[in-house]
Amino acid sequence: MRFALTRIRSRRCPTLLGWLLIATLLVLIFIGFIKSLYPFLAPQKPPYKGLMVVEGWIHDFALDEAIILFNAGEYSQIVCTGVQIETGSYIQQFESYPEMTAARLIKMGVDPEKIIVSVADDAKKDRTYQAAVALREAFIAYNMQETDLHLITTGPHGRRSRMLFQKALGSDYNIGITCLAPASYEPKDWYKGSEGVRYVMSETLAYIYAKLFFHP
Repeated sequence: MRFALTRIRSRRCPTLLGWLLIATLLVLIFIGFIKSLYPFLAPQKPPYKGLMVVEGWIHDFALDEAIILFNAGEYSQIVCTGVQIETGSYIQQFESYPEMTAARLIKMGVDPEKIIVSVADDAKKDRTYQAAVALREAFIAYNMQETDLHLITTGPHGRRSRMLFQKALGSDYNIGITCLAPASYEPKDWYKGSEGVRYVMSETLAYIYAKLFFHP
C-alpha cells in the first residue's frame, strides 16, 4: 500500500467566455443594487392622513413641500419632532429643532393651533428613536386619539425612521411616510457625488444596525 498526501482531481473551470459572462452578471447585479438602494431606503407609504409628523431637522425646501401636503391632505394636526440643537444654540432663540421648525411653520402661514412640539430629552444616541419616544409621550400629554400618522423626512433616512417610530409607538399605530428630496444631491444620481455616497451608505449601515441589533 502506498501512502500519499495529495491526489490529482479533474474539474471544470470557466473558459475566457465563461469568466466574461460571470463578470458581466456581477456588474449587472451591482448596477441593480446601486439603482434600487435609494428607493429602498426612501419609501413612500400611505396613509396620507391623520397626524402629520415632521422631523424637525428637515431643510427649508422640504418643509415647503410638507406644508403643501398638509394643506392638501386630510391631516388634523402637525407635530414637529426631534432633539436639542447641538450647534449655535447660544446665539439663537431656539434650543431644539422641533421648536425652530414650529416657528418656521408659523412664519409660513400654518395655524399655530394645529402645531404640536415634541422634543426628545438630551439624546446622545439613538436620536431618532428618542424622538419617537417623545412623540409617544406627547400623545399622552395632549390626549391625542389619532392612530393614523404620516411621517415627513428627507432622503434615505426614511425607512429607518419609520421602523424606529413603529417600534416606539407600537402596532396600534398605522404609520405612513413621505421621503422628500435631500438638499445637497439628486436622489437618482446619489452615487455620482461624495455627499450622496456618504449619506446613502451611512444610512444603509444604520438601517442594518437598527434592523438586526437595535432593541429598545
